[in-house]
Amino acid sequence: MALQVGVNSYVTVSEADAYFTERIYADEWQAANTPTKEKALIQACKRINRLAFKGVKADEAQLLAFPRIMPVFNRVGVIGFTEGAMVPQEVKDAQCEEALALLKYGNSARTKAQEQNVVRVNFGEVSEEYRASLKLLSKEALELLKPYLAGVVSIK
Repeated sequence: MALQVGVNSYVTVSEADAYFTERIYADEWQAANTPTKEKALIQACKRINRLAFKGVKADEAQLLAFPRIMPVFNRVGVIGFTEGAMVPQEVKDAQCEEALALLKYGNSARTKAQEQNVVRVNFGEVSEEYRASLKLLSKEALELLKPYLAGVVSIK
């Protein structure tokens, strides 16, 4: 399936290319051809959409998790809801970051072990321990998505 914004992606390849012109250490993205970039963006979108987000889809018929209608809180509780007409820029940026991480690390033995929730790997005298994560390879993508994730509280 070809990349389609609103169906299997939040961004076009052109938007991702523009994002990476201002991003350091994006060599894997620059070196990839368009079909590979599309595949990486589609897979990144799938990974993002498997996460649990606050609020509800703006339209029940939409295929992707965003745009969303999000609750607005004060000290007492919910005081209203945001408009859900647009996909936040942080979500688009997170998709780009996850796509880059897939190109960099997606096929490594370490990544496969992490995805399988391997707890400890020994390499002679060196060992690594992995913990279950939110299933994103990119820590940057996860940071960008934190305000939207269910069960995550912002501290100000």
